Amino acid sequence: MKNYLTLVVLLSAFLGFSQSGEWCATDQLIQQQFANDPNLQETFHQEMMAAAQYRNNNAGNRATITVPVVVHIIHDNGYGNISDEQVQSALDILNLDYNRLNADTVDTRNTFDAPFSPEAGSMNMEFKLAKIDPNGECTNGIVRVNAPHLTYNAGEDCKYTSNGGSDQWPRDEYFNIWIVNSIETSGSGITLGYAYLPYGGAGGNGYGILMRHDSFGSIETATGSDGRTLTHEMGHALGLNHIFNVGWGGGNQTGCHTNDCSANGDYCCDTPPQEEANWSCNSSWNSCSTVPVGDSYGFDAMDQIENYMSYNSCQNMFSRNQVNIMQANFVNISFLASLTDPANIVATGVNEPDQLCKADFEALNRSVCSGTTVDFNDFSFHAPTSWSWSISGVEGTDYNFVNGTSATSQEPSIEFLTSGSYDVELVVSDGVSTQWELKPAYISVIPSPAAIDLIESFEAYTDFNTTDQWSIYNAGGSAFEIVEGIYRTGWKSAKLENFGQPAGESDELISAPVDLSVIDPATESVTLSFRYAYKKRYDLNDECLKVFITNDCGETWAQRKTICGNVLSSVAQNAAYTPTSLNDWTTVHMTNITSAYMVENFRYKFEFESGGGNNFYLEDINIYKGAPSDELVGIDESGNVIETVAVFPNPTSGNVSVRFAVANAGAANIAVTDLAGKQLQAHQLFAMQGSNLVQLNLDGYASGVYLVEVNIGGVNWVERVVVE
Repeated sequence: MKNYLTLVVLLSAFLGFSQSGEWCATDQLIQQQFANDPNLQETFHQEMMAAAQYRNNNAGNRATITVPVVVHIIHDNGYGNISDEQVQSALDILNLDYNRLNADTVDTRNTFDAPFSPEAGSMNMEFKLAKIDPNGECTNGIVRVNAPHLTYNAGEDCKYTSNGGSDQWPRDEYFNIWIVNSIETSGSGITLGYAYLPYGGAGGNGYGILMRHDSFGSIETATGSDGRTLTHEMGHALGLNHIFNVGWGGGNQTGCHTNDCSANGDYCCDTPPQEEANWSCNSSWNSCSTVPVGDSYGFDAMDQIENYMSYNSCQNMFSRNQVNIMQANFVNISFLASLTDPANIVATGVNEPDQLCKADFEALNRSVCSGTTVDFNDFSFHAPTSWSWSISGVEGTDYNFVNGTSATSQEPSIEFLTSGSYDVELVVSDGVSTQWELKPAYISVIPSPAAIDLIESFEAYTDFNTTDQWSIYNAGGSAFEIVEGIYRTGWKSAKLENFGQPAGESDELISAPVDLSVIDPATESVTLSFRYAYKKRYDLNDECLKVFITNDCGETWAQRKTICGNVLSSVAQNAAYTPTSLNDWTTVHMTNITSAYMVENFRYKFEFESGGGNNFYLEDINIYKGAPSDELVGIDESGNVIETVAVFPNPTSGNVSVRFAVANAGAANIAVTDLAGKQLQAHQLFAMQGSNLVQLNLDGYASGVYLVEVNIGGVNWVERVVVE
C-alpha cells in the first residue's frame, strides 16, 4: 500500500526523549496497581526474584523465541490511521534491537570506567504479525477501529470493544499493542507509551503496550523518531524495570544503593545503579558513587546511558542480566510460555506464506460536501496485484475518478458531485484467487448548504436517521434522538439518553452545511446560539458539552466552546432527568465564529462527553448575522429585566464565562471595559428568556481589574473581573 499520510514534520525531542515530564508512564501505572492492591508490590518482588534465580541457574543459549503480534490501531480516520508499512517498520526495529543486530552496537562503550560492550546481550527472538485470528480466520495482524473519542488522551478505555475500542486478543496467544493519537498524562510533558509488567496478573485484559502513532516505527507519521519507544516498552512488558530509581522494588533499595543488586533496583547486576532518569548522552555521566553487593563490575562504573531501559536517545543495548530475565519469564510465566509455544506459533500462522485472503479498504472522510474528493486506502491482505472499484450511481454525473486515478487503481481519488448515499465495492486478485468487500451506504454526500438565519428546533424531523440535515456519531450505547413533548419551543428537542451510560462515552450531533459566505467580515458578525437542559446525576459528575466548527465541510474541526462540570449544571438529581420548566433551559451564545469560517460549507457539531451522569437535551439552535433578527425563535422584547449576572472564574488567567438571566427575550450587548471606561470588546446577541451563557476571551489582558457590562433594552448590570 502506498503511503497516504503526509505528516512528516515531527521534532525528535517531541517523539523520543522530552525533558519535560515522563515520556514512559509505566512507573505511574505500576504505582496505581500497588495503590489498588497493597499486596501486589511483594508479588512483583517475588516474581522478579524468581526470574533472577532462573537467570543465575539457566544462563546460556536457548532456542529462538517467536512472538505472534496483533496491533490495534485506534484512530479518527486521520493521520493516526497509520499504514501497514509503518506497523512493519516498528516490528523491524524491534527485531533488530532484541537480536542486537542494530547498526549502532558500535556505539556501546567498552572503556575502563564503562566496560559495557562485553555485557550486552541478545534475546534470539522474532516478533511477527499474526496471520490467523482467534476465530481461525485470516488476518494481517492489524485491527483498525475508528474511535475519535478514544484515540486522544487515550487510556485503558481504548482496549475494550464495549467502549468502542478494540478488545485484547487472548494474551496467551497474541502479544497486543494498541496505537493511538495521544495518551493521557497526569503531569507535564508528553507520554509516548506505557506497558504492564507481566507480574501479579499483568493487568488482565489490559496487558500489552499502549503507544502514540508518531513514535511507532520510524517512517511516515513517525519520521524523526528512532522507533525505540517500542523497544523500551516491550522491555517492560517482558519484565524489565527502568535502570534508574523506579520508586519500587518489593520494599527494597532503588536508585543509588549498596544492597544485593539481584534483589533490588532493576534486579540486574550489570546495569550500574542510577539515581534518577536523565536525558543526557554525556559519556561521563555518573549519578551514583555506590557499588551494590554482587555488582558485575566491582567498582563505581559510569551510568549505562546506552541501555534501552533508560531515557536516553543513545540507547543501543540490553544487558545480559536483562536478557536473561526476559528469557526466564517466557518459561516461568504461564501465559508468556503459552504465547511462544510451538503449537501456538502454528495456530497463529505467523510462519505461513503470504496469500490473498481478504479485501478491505477505508476512506479518510466518509461524510462530505458535494464536490469533495475522497481518497480511498487499500488495506487488503496479503499482496493483491489487481484492484477493481465500483461506486453506486453514474460516473460523470454522480462521481468522477480524479488525480490520475481510475477504477483499477490501488488507491483511487474520487470526487463526489451529487448529494446522496453511495455504496463502495472493491474486488482484488493476486492472479490465483479473488476477494471482494462491499460497504453499503459507505459515503454520504451532504445536501447543498442552508441559508443563514437558520432556526433549528427539530420540528421538521421524525428521527435523525431519516434526515440528511443532521448526522450522529455514537460508539456504543445511546445516541442523540428526537423526542416529542420535551421542549423549550415548539414540540420537539434532541435528547441524549445519558442516564445509566458508562463514563467515558462520547456522542456527537453534526449539522449539514450552512452558507456563511454571504457575510462581510469587515462589517458583519455571526452568532451561533442554542439552548440546553441538563442536571447532574451526582455532585461529583464532571461531564462536558463541546462545540466544534469547520470551514472545510468536516475534514478538520476547531473547538470553540467547552462547558463542563458545575458550569454545565451545578444541580444534581439522582433520578433520570427530564426538563419540566422553561427555566430549566440555558441559552448559550457563541460569538467567536471568525472570518476564516465565513465560507459556504460551514458546519458545526455538538459533542457530549459522559461522566456517568444524567440526560442531556438540546433545542433552538440559531445562526444569525449582524443585529438579531425579529424572526428568531421566542422573541419577546417587552419588559426586559436582568435578574442575575455571574462572572466566573473570578479571578481568571484567561477565559471567563458570563451567566445571566432575563425575564424576557431581547437584543443584548455584552462588553468588557477597563476602569478608565475604554471598551476592549463588545458582542451583540439575542438573549433568550431565562438563563444565558456567554464565554469571553481575556487572554493577553494585562493583570488588573476590568468591568463586564450586560445591557438589555437600556438596563445595565456591571460586574468586576480580576485578571491575574
